[in-house]
Amino acid sequence: MQQDITAEALFGPLPINMDQLAQLFQAARAAGEGGQTLGQARKISARDLDALCNKAMALCDEERWQEAGLIALQLALHDPRNSRFLFLAGTCLQRMMEFQAAAGLFGLSSIDNEHPIVVFRMAECLAAASQFEPAREAFDACHEMCRGHLDLRDLQDACADALTKLTQH
Repeated sequence: MQQDITAEALFGPLPINMDQLAQLFQAARAAGEGGQTLGQARKISARDLDALCNKAMALCDEERWQEAGLIALQLALHDPRNSRFLFLAGTCLQRMMEFQAAAGLFGLSSIDNEHPIVVFRMAECLAAASQFEPAREAFDACHEMCRGHLDLRDLQDACADALTKLTQH
């Protein structure tokens, strides 16, 4: 692996337009039908994807959500079974106030990631998108997931607060 791996080196020029994104979705679907991820089909190593994930997380630390989001969405397309990539893409979209898309990514991430924060983030996005009943269900689920875990008490309290606020809707 090169130390200076870039998103452009692996994925091509960024940002991408909607036509290019549609082509990527088609390529990812074709790879999936062949039993591979798009990253495997394009012979991109897990190590290189992880290196780019670290770069995207560094961009998030700098609150450069759009730049991080472009990389995170590419990562999620190239390895849609990696819950970390899905969570990162969801986080970027949530910060960019794309709540519907973010909720979907958090939902996908929750399939393989059992940490309650994933469900909490999905619930936040559902509430922000005015999907109050699904948000209540997700906050309830997160609250239950935290039960009995003292290290998750703050998250459990945040769920309770969110549920109280949702009673107004």
